[in-house]
Amino acid sequence: MKIFLIVLLCLLVFTGLCGATNPGVKVRVTKNGVNYANQVAHQKIVQQLQTLSIPDQSGKDGHISYTLTNIRVQGVTPPASSISLVPDKGGITWALSNFGIAIHADWRVKYKKAWIHISDSGSVDVSLSGVNLVETASFGIDKTGRPSIASSGCSDSIGGVDVHFHGGSAFILNLFRHTVENKIKDMLQPKICDEVVQVINNDAAKSLATMDVTVEIAKRFLLDYRLVAAPAITTDYFEILDKGEVFWEADVKESPFSPSPIPALADNSRMVYIWVTEYTPNTFFYQAQTHGYLKYNVTKDDLPDDQSSYLNTTCPFKCIGTIIPQIGKLYPNSTVELRLHSQALPKATASNKTLTAALSTIMDLYAHTPDRKVPFLATLNVNVSLTLKPSIKDEKLNAVISDHSFKLSVLKSAIGQLNPTLLNIVLGGVMDFVVIPKLNKIAAKGVQLPMVGGVQFNNTELILQEGNLLIGTDLQYKVDNTLRFKVEPYQIHTA
Repeated sequence: MKIFLIVLLCLLVFTGLCGATNPGVKVRVTKNGVNYANQVAHQKIVQQLQTLSIPDQSGKDGHISYTLTNIRVQGVTPPASSISLVPDKGGITWALSNFGIAIHADWRVKYKKAWIHISDSGSVDVSLSGVNLVETASFGIDKTGRPSIASSGCSDSIGGVDVHFHGGSAFILNLFRHTVENKIKDMLQPKICDEVVQVINNDAAKSLATMDVTVEIAKRFLLDYRLVAAPAITTDYFEILDKGEVFWEADVKESPFSPSPIPALADNSRMVYIWVTEYTPNTFFYQAQTHGYLKYNVTKDDLPDDQSSYLNTTCPFKCIGTIIPQIGKLYPNSTVELRLHSQALPKATASNKTLTAALSTIMDLYAHTPDRKVPFLATLNVNVSLTLKPSIKDEKLNAVISDHSFKLSVLKSAIGQLNPTLLNIVLGGVMDFVVIPKLNKIAAKGVQLPMVGGVQFNNTELILQEGNLLIGTDLQYKVDNTLRFKVEPYQIHTA
């Protein structure tokens, strides 16, 4: 019954630390999502039952020992399957009903007592019908912030068992087939729930306990998707509340602010909803600012080929030396380097219309002369506002800068008075040629959303709201899972 683990992993979209009151990221799986997970699970049940491989079995009853070999499935009646949300148990109930399977095998029986040795063989047909299973699994949160799972109730029944022996002394064995049928039923019925409970309490629990709940960003940061509370279950959906905080990987410390409450949502038409709040990018900015990550030196090597002379001080047409003449006069045949670093904590803001980021930056200008001197030119204060257009690609949240603006002022100059209008031209070129393309390249890489591998988004909608971005999406499951039904060989002692 390991298919149950597939259902759970399809449903769970994993993810914080128990210290935050509100989540930075919230995931809701609706009834539509639960029903889709049930469809996927049912398809896999049918596929796996049709190719079920059963190893040889053996048993002993008093002085009689027997083996069943060459066991093969002759036919399957797929079970009806349903998954329902169970708020009072904080979990889900999975029900399979009216399952049937027909099996053909070769049998060999040996009787040995004192000097009496009897051996016989033949074939047998066994069919089970009306098999039902109801299993409830409850979710929680472990001490590491990962989701936990445990069985909270299981029941099963077998409607009927039919056995027919063929060959050898089959006519004698068939006289006792009803006794054999009852023994098989009594033996199998408790094992069904035993197997399912073991899969949940051991296999599924171990899988959840070892799953990754952090995503590396830019080889310096960790996006934390651990739970802030146990999954919340209602009759219409269940929700996973994730910390959604970004940490500096080498120095994991909390940011000094907390997420704001996420507004209620009445719509449950999509399978999954994901809220990403301002808290997540702002914790990234905090860690980046605190650890001096937000800095970059722009040189002529950063320019595209068609603008390679833009930071030259001497050129025939348009470059920094012609736009700001005193630079060209004081340092001819040189290049200019722009050293940028953030001087204050940047801020991301989501509203009903836009997603913006505000940055306050210091820009120092230096010349690189032919005799390898690096004289200081000026220091500028630059306030930049970026407008971002978010999108979803490959289950990642991406963005592109759709608009930008900036304001600058001169803090210090070693080359005399600088004309703000001319500085705006220079900075505008640097933004268009270097800064914006590099930021767009980073934003295009995207951030992985908390979603199980093999589950893809379909019919996705993004909605900007006050304080957060809401993603509503349906799902499509494409990747085959390696989990399979597994029937183990075992000894049956019925004496």
